[in-house]
Amino acid sequence: MTYLERAREMFDEAVKVRRQLHENPEVGFDLPKTTRLIKSKLDEFGIAYHNVGDSDGITGTIGDSSKGKTLLLRADMDALAITEMSKGVVVSKNDNGHLCGHDLHPTILLMVLKMLKEDEDKLEGQIKFLFQPGEETLTGGEVMLKNGILENPKPDAGMVIHMWPIAKEVGVEIQKGASLASALNFRITIKGVGAHGAMPYNGVDPIFVASQIINAANGILARELPSNKGASLSMGYLSAPGGAVNVIPDTVVLEGTSRSLYPESAEHMKSRLPEVVDHIAKAFRAEAQFEVLADVPALINTEAITEQLQSSAEEALQGEYPVKNVGPYLASEDYAHIAAKLPETCYFFIGCPEPDENGKTYPVHHPLVQFNEEALIVGSATMATAAFNWLRDNK
Repeated sequence: MTYLERAREMFDEAVKVRRQLHENPEVGFDLPKTTRLIKSKLDEFGIAYHNVGDSDGITGTIGDSSKGKTLLLRADMDALAITEMSKGVVVSKNDNGHLCGHDLHPTILLMVLKMLKEDEDKLEGQIKFLFQPGEETLTGGEVMLKNGILENPKPDAGMVIHMWPIAKEVGVEIQKGASLASALNFRITIKGVGAHGAMPYNGVDPIFVASQIINAANGILARELPSNKGASLSMGYLSAPGGAVNVIPDTVVLEGTSRSLYPESAEHMKSRLPEVVDHIAKAFRAEAQFEVLADVPALINTEAITEQLQSSAEEALQGEYPVKNVGPYLASEDYAHIAAKLPETCYFFIGCPEPDENGKTYPVHHPLVQFNEEALIVGSATMATAAFNWLRDNK
């Protein structure tokens, strides 16, 4: 029996698990209901596990390291603090939402582990698995590293999937080389002096300073980076507590993110942003603090394992689903922290469009996004086949 056939047999079981996770989304690093369900399925499958340090991360192994190398399979499992607004067959029961597919990811990994456990005596090496919390904060991968996820045993390579609901059809999408962008998430706190709006000369206006910082920071993109190795910069949050129509507040908080596919450009933004913030603030008599909230490198798919994964995906899906090469996306992933430490790694996408009643699909993180559950079959069959083949061919 092929893994595609076995995945179809397990589809109803997978849908049940995915919907339980979808209805009970939890955010960040505290995932008691999520981990309880995952652990109960691992117990059912006879797979041993333990927590990653004192976190809610779950790890373990199947197979035999004496037969070959160790391959890491990872799935994130935290949701977003966004209220779901879709009218899908299953919706969240609380104010959070699995709007990035982190309910499908652990479900697929569970199904993959079940299938590979059934073939454990045939595995020519060892599978190490990771169910990871805190991906949406872009800090979970770093926490897993600090808690020793790449030790005892040390993986030789890694594979990760992610849902892509704005794909044209259900299938596999793979990018060679740079796959996802770096992310520098930051907070800027500007301290001024409050004043009456009619008499701004009696204070130091932090809103005006914030506007100058936004303009100057974007000047880095236009004047300091080559056009063929650029970056993006977005300020997505501005708060001016105490301000009003005729009141200049004493503090403004900006939060934003810079993304790039090019390490040198990412490093330049990381160096120059704090300088620009500090100097612009001083130029207008204010004080500014630049705080890094997350710093994730670009995610690079290495050549050999990526080519092998594409071949395995084509083998697994038998022409029933497309396997496409796609360009990089400027989204970011904290698996990049782990990937940067591995000799080989591949992060790929599962197309899972599920149009709403108006025929429209939505991207991840959108409150109306829905996911085609057929992705459970495609993802499970592809990852199981690719993992089995990689161990076989890389002894």
